[in-house]
Amino acid sequence: MQAMRRGSPAVERYGYLIAAASVVVATAVFYPGRAHFAKGQWALLYLLIVGVVAGISGVRPALAAAFLSFFAWNYFFLPPYGTFRVHDPRDWLSLFVFLMVGVLIGIQTGRLREREAEARERERETALLNRFSAHLVSDISVEEMSRRLIAEVDGVTGARCTALFLCGDAAGARECISSPSADCAHSAEVTDLVAWVDQQSKAIGLPTPPSSARAQGQEWPITVSHREAGARADRKDMFLPLQTATRQSGVLYVGERKDGQACTFHEARMVVALAHQASVFLERTHLRSVAVQADALKEADRLKSTLVSAVSHELKTPLASLQATFTNLLEQDTPLADAHVRQELQAVKQDLDRLGNSIDSLLDLSRLEAAAWAPQLDWYELGDIVGAALSRVSEQDRARVSVSFPPDLPAIRVDFAQWVRVLEHLLRNALAYSGQDSPVRVGASCTPKETKLWVEDEGPGIAPDERERVFAKFYRGKSAATVPSGTGLGLAITREIVRFHGGRIWVEDVIPHGARFVISIPREPVAGEREDGCS
Repeated sequence: MQAMRRGSPAVERYGYLIAAASVVVATAVFYPGRAHFAKGQWALLYLLIVGVVAGISGVRPALAAAFLSFFAWNYFFLPPYGTFRVHDPRDWLSLFVFLMVGVLIGIQTGRLREREAEARERERETALLNRFSAHLVSDISVEEMSRRLIAEVDGVTGARCTALFLCGDAAGARECISSPSADCAHSAEVTDLVAWVDQQSKAIGLPTPPSSARAQGQEWPITVSHREAGARADRKDMFLPLQTATRQSGVLYVGERKDGQACTFHEARMVVALAHQASVFLERTHLRSVAVQADALKEADRLKSTLVSAVSHELKTPLASLQATFTNLLEQDTPLADAHVRQELQAVKQDLDRLGNSIDSLLDLSRLEAAAWAPQLDWYELGDIVGAALSRVSEQDRARVSVSFPPDLPAIRVDFAQWVRVLEHLLRNALAYSGQDSPVRVGASCTPKETKLWVEDEGPGIAPDERERVFAKFYRGKSAATVPSGTGLGLAITREIVRFHGGRIWVEDVIPHGARFVISIPREPVAGEREDGCS
């Protein structure tokens, strides 16, 4: 296909030579039959030659062929032979009619050829744009789009090297994506011209549109010569800004063609069309990223409002209770009994524990979201982790918890502090929702592939439509109104910690009522342990 595109400019370049050679060859072929045909019949044969030249080379070579045929017919086929004098005055009329008809045939046939060539170029351009735009409508990356753009431009122009310079957010920062052999794209002169195009938003080196294109009102980028941009005038490469109505996304560089010739207007027009498609894609990608950032900011504002609301309630409530307790103690006129003081101090401790737990939850969540709390993995017994978690709840609540582990339960490789927080959140959640006297059970099992740990209660349970939502930040279920308030962060922190360890957590029903939170993490066999060491 590339060779075919190169053939048409070659025919146009040697059109006059083709016209002259056609007339000479035709005359040599016609000359032996001069005595066998009437002198007027040669005009028809020469008109055929003019039409053929017009169909091959265009209007101007066809006009040259018409004039050459005019003189050849007069010189070789009209008496007296070998001179340009005309013996019969009526032959003058035949000569001039022949010349006029030849000119008209040349003009009409040449224009038909040009229109046919234009239609083929338009068809090729439409197919190219359809193929390229079909890739752009899919969800591809900027780098993949750049690779496809460079491949299409290379196929159209046959350039030695092609590169796309993408403008960065920082001033002067550009990313260059180029064809595999595009070493020339990194030269200092190319870089300077790219910077010039980026600043001036003008193309460099594009061919001047023909009069027919200007008459049709075709849009064409503002173009300057290489000399006007401060480069050598003999350069044959092109620089095209990728610009939309709102921003400039980059610069497309098309190097010199492999045959050393400058790009034709038709090739440049297809490059411009591809550049426009790429500009639209880059603008759409930019707007999508802006929209994502706007959504993220909106979500951050929403979470901030929720956080402020949760913090203001969860921190102010125990503070208000502490203030009331201390005020009551200080304003007593009579000495208080030790039992009463101890009871008030116990209430203070509970409020401080509640306040500290809320602050710890907020800090844990912020560290997890910032990836600043990386797990420090080591081997631990589940019993030790559960014991550390139970030590953080009150003695009254601790008495309601029963732990049942199989005797052959192996150790797990986790972060001890993080998993203590996991068990603490699950225990506090189960104790809060199961009532004052209902038991809470902790169990575990293992298989060669995973270890399961669960905490179950006999509370109201969790509706099926809430079993995923309860792990969202600041979400508290429908039954939250019947229990003491919380931040709604415990289960969200639990899920993040479990996810960091490669596990998963979910909710199951307990018969006849209640909820069971199950954690599953992949097993890592301890050194020396058989793979079938548990069941």
